[in-house]
Amino acid sequence: MKSLKAFAPATIANFNVGYDILGLSLNNIGDEIEFVPNGTDQNKITQILNGPGLPLEADKNCCSVVVRRMQEALNHFEGVDLKIIKGFNSGSGLGSSSASSAAAAFGYNELIGRPFSNRELVFFAAEGERVACGSAHTDNVAPSILGGIILSIGGSAEDLLELPVPENLYAISLFPKIKIKTADSRKILRDEVALNKVTKQVAYMGAFVQSLHTNDMNLFSRSLQDLIIEPSRSLLIPKFQEMRKAVMGSGGLAFGISGSGPSVFAIAEGEVSSKQVLKALENVYKSEEMSIQTYVNQLAAKSGARLIK
Repeated sequence: MKSLKAFAPATIANFNVGYDILGLSLNNIGDEIEFVPNGTDQNKITQILNGPGLPLEADKNCCSVVVRRMQEALNHFEGVDLKIIKGFNSGSGLGSSSASSAAAAFGYNELIGRPFSNRELVFFAAEGERVACGSAHTDNVAPSILGGIILSIGGSAEDLLELPVPENLYAISLFPKIKIKTADSRKILRDEVALNKVTKQVAYMGAFVQSLHTNDMNLFSRSLQDLIIEPSRSLLIPKFQEMRKAVMGSGGLAFGISGSGPSVFAIAEGEVSSKQVLKALENVYKSEEMSIQTYVNQLAAKSGARLIK
């Protein structure tokens, strides 16, 4: 086996209408992992760049756990040294552990001759999510591996639905540099939701899927509303409502919370509009002392995990 390096992108999960089941790939930011065979049956984390506080222990790091699960499934243990290069902040709400887990699954699969399909890799990567935040959900790791917009409706490869990605759409992400743990953001959610609210939310999900298939940007914008999760989680994000007003007032199509936050996202049509929305978002924090980080990505269907070396 030769050494190689794999990349997997950051993601926006939930995407307003699909709590724990919907996500999209942000193709030009993400994590890299370098794999070097070490001639043993053990996996080791040799280095983590730009990831202060992340565990080096193989049984605690999501990347090495993913690799071990793949080895266990094959009953074949070819140990590797892993060097992890974080491309964005942990705890940002952009799928940090997911990007690492996806890169681990994709890269190791390439290293050993592709015994698993990319769809099968999603569920190995989800085991990294179990380590990182307590549950093996696929809404982040599926688009990180497969690219595009993925709707996960169950626990098998056939349950990963690749939705159409309209042309010329841009995702604008803003990360206010505070930390919100996924586990903590789940604690504030209500266990019970009014039936009429659930009905309306289901209708919005259906309308969203229809908008992708018909390239109807008016319906796309109208449908991307979160009636269930956002009212609670938005309270944890400074200036959330001011940002929404700024995005929609500057021509944005949609606005919401990325994953569990604190990052937020906006969607705009066209590069010119995306720049206007970005400027509007940045202006909300212009007079604040809080540090922010922003990203702009054009959405694309073929934007998942890949080899870079």
